[in-house]
Amino acid sequence: MAGTNGKGSTCRFTADMLNACGYKTALFTSPHILKTNERIVFCGADISDADFDRIFESSVPLIQKFRLSYFEALTLCAFLYFSELKPDFSVIETGMGGRFDSSNVLNVKLPVITAIAKDHAAFLGNSIYRIADEKLAIIKENKTVMLGMNTPSITDYILKTLADKSIIPTEKACGAVPAPFGQNLALAKNIVEYLLGRLPENFVPVLPPCRQERIGRFILDGAHNPHGMHELVKSMDSEKIGSVLISSTADRDISKLTTLLSAKFRNIVITEIPGNERSLRLPLNIEGTIQEKDTEKALNIAVELAGNADILVSGSLYLCACVKKLISN
Repeated sequence: MAGTNGKGSTCRFTADMLNACGYKTALFTSPHILKTNERIVFCGADISDADFDRIFESSVPLIQKFRLSYFEALTLCAFLYFSELKPDFSVIETGMGGRFDSSNVLNVKLPVITAIAKDHAAFLGNSIYRIADEKLAIIKENKTVMLGMNTPSITDYILKTLADKSIIPTEKACGAVPAPFGQNLALAKNIVEYLLGRLPENFVPVLPPCRQERIGRFILDGAHNPHGMHELVKSMDSEKIGSVLISSTADRDISKLTTLLSAKFRNIVITEIPGNERSLRLPLNIEGTIQEKDTEKALNIAVELAGNADILVSGSLYLCACVKKLISN
């Protein structure tokens, strides 16, 4: 499954529905929120520490020989684990792009393309159509492709590019989950119905962690690019949000994200992502924002500014994970 936004929730919805229908289902997603094990799931359960350690240790010679990256090493571990358990279905999320993603070694598959937007420009380019090409590269000899909801121009481009394929589009969002996740749930339903000819009865979809996740007064959402942030801002009630805490990795345009937020919300607090070498570095020349490097101090500032209203934490799943640990403690 490739795309810019919606991969994680679409993968989770798909795997949950397949499990609910009685099938043994493997799930590989990224990034994790609190623990690496969350990336490698079988029948709804994270890989155990014992199994993870065992498979990782057996993989070390290959990891060292081929100098695998962190993500490549985890992909290897996931595929080895799933090969032992022999699932009926495996739901695999690409990391970045698609063409050169380590998951793209799979040939026999049902390719899924979610929403495509500009992201990772340093690696994928600034052209939305070039980015689309990188995502579409996961499609090989596969005849059928599941397509999520996109802008008309991107949808038209994909239909023309894949003129020799059978494209099953997603045309209407589901209302069972908050926007924009209804688009991803609709896509997941299309996938499951195509595979099984039916959907599970009385299925209650659950959003993955840090996707409009509420913990007390905190709303955690990992929207991290302009497209995702636009959808998040559109879905939020400005009267109920008293402040926003945001950060991002340095390769993303934090000024665009804060511009989208400041159009609707007051009190924007920018911080760094602790322990993350890819984090943005403060100070930044962004007017109308409060900036604090220390995440815990920044969180306290956001709480004070919010008064009795809610606090939105966004811009990065890494930041959301950090804040989740802080408020859980």
